[in-house]
Amino acid sequence: MSQTLKTPTPQPLNIRLAGFSAVILAIGLSAVGTILAFQQVRLLTVRLMTETSLRAGQIAAQATEKFQQRVNAALLGVASHRRDHGGVPWARTDAFPSWLDGVYLWDGFDLEVLAPAASANSELSGLVRSRLIARSAPVDGIGLTGRAEVIYGERAGQTVVIATIRAYGGDLRPLDVAAIVDTDRVASELIKPLLATDDALELVRVADSDAPGAWDQRLSGALHFWAIRPAETFVREQRRTVFTQTLVYVVLTTLALATVLIAMLFLTRLVRREVALAEMKANFVADVSHELKTPLALIHMFAETLQSGRVTSDEKRNEYYEIITRESTRLTNLIDNILDFARIEAGRKEYSFSKTDVAAVVKETYEAYRPQLDHAGFEHHLTIATGLPLVDADRDAISQVVVNLITNAIKYSPDERHLVIDLQGDTRRGRRGILLSVHDRGIGVRPEERALLTEGFYRARDSRVRQQGGTGLGLALVKQIVEVHGGTLDVESRLVKGSTFRVFLPASSADSEAPATTDVEDSQVQRDPT
Repeated sequence: MSQTLKTPTPQPLNIRLAGFSAVILAIGLSAVGTILAFQQVRLLTVRLMTETSLRAGQIAAQATEKFQQRVNAALLGVASHRRDHGGVPWARTDAFPSWLDGVYLWDGFDLEVLAPAASANSELSGLVRSRLIARSAPVDGIGLTGRAEVIYGERAGQTVVIATIRAYGGDLRPLDVAAIVDTDRVASELIKPLLATDDALELVRVADSDAPGAWDQRLSGALHFWAIRPAETFVREQRRTVFTQTLVYVVLTTLALATVLIAMLFLTRLVRREVALAEMKANFVADVSHELKTPLALIHMFAETLQSGRVTSDEKRNEYYEIITRESTRLTNLIDNILDFARIEAGRKEYSFSKTDVAAVVKETYEAYRPQLDHAGFEHHLTIATGLPLVDADRDAISQVVVNLITNAIKYSPDERHLVIDLQGDTRRGRRGILLSVHDRGIGVRPEERALLTEGFYRARDSRVRQQGGTGLGLALVKQIVEVHGGTLDVESRLVKGSTFRVFLPASSADSEAPATTDVEDSQVQRDPT
């Protein structure tokens, strides 16, 4: 029984001409509609949003003025109490704004804490003292006619807002009254009530580094942490209005732009695919050249040495023959991978399916690679369960899967040389089959690159991978062969922890319940080099 794997042929490159034509046509159709649509949207937006922006500016000015008046009255009240009732301690009243957290009095020599802030400590008091000493408040004359000003300080990486006013006591000594401004409570108790009757506006907190929006009205002074802007619900309403009034223009523009986007997306994907393919093929040519030259150079060198007759020791001759054989096998596998991948890509790969004892194939392939594993210094184990079912498979293709997984482990295990091959019965999606697991302790694969391992020509970016050479076809062939056999390939890998490749092959439908009759009697074959 034979089966030919059909693969889709690539699209012709001249399809780009059709894409460019579509783009030009779409641009022509959308030009007029786009201009008219944006013009109409701009006019409507300006008309609808300008009025809201003006209201926001008025409320911002009103909130700033109200804040100034409340601060003036509160701080002057404290100064007045000290002037008229010097010996009586000042006490907070309901008329004193709750958003003035701590109250301090500075007479030029000492800082008196009249009402400690909620987070008061020596650091905060020191900050207030230093800011009062450093500030240059104007002298407003004798009496309580001063105007409060706002100064700032830094404490624990946060900006502290301090409102302060200078007045004079009965003895003509200057008095500086300061209070900590709780900006969040100012917003909730002073600004938000002004917005309560206007659903079109909302208050948002902004950072000093934030660029103002087109319709934002940022408050000033101690309130500069806040901005008034059109509410999201109001903006949505205006957008809905604009959309309704410009429906014809928007529909025309949307259709034209959709055509442009689809064409551009198609072209972008096509160009990226071609660029990536060209890059992978260029790397492939370089890697294959290196992979071919290395075994050929070794074969030529040792064959020439043997031919010259300079090797007189049988032990040395056998060693050279072993190297030539190993490199020939490596070269054959490389060429087989390239040819098979080319046949699959061209849709000409043929498989000969028959009831196959996969256990025997795995053991035979493992035995063939035992000398190479020993030579590379690997500790290796093969475990085969008994009673495994037969599989409808191409024997050579399954052998190639095992070869590629073994050589992959050999190549990418530079430090800890350990290989375990396990063949067990398994059931997936209600179908019985066999599960081949190949585990190594090599360099592993990054999680983001795991899904790309089975892509043709792909090689991980890890420098340790690049140093080993290769074509990037081995695992791609494994995946394609497994999928042709109706199986699945799973990869589990962690950097420095190694990789595990699991191949599931469904059992033959006629033999899914019957165990395979195989000459593999030992449940475990192993070799530990010492």
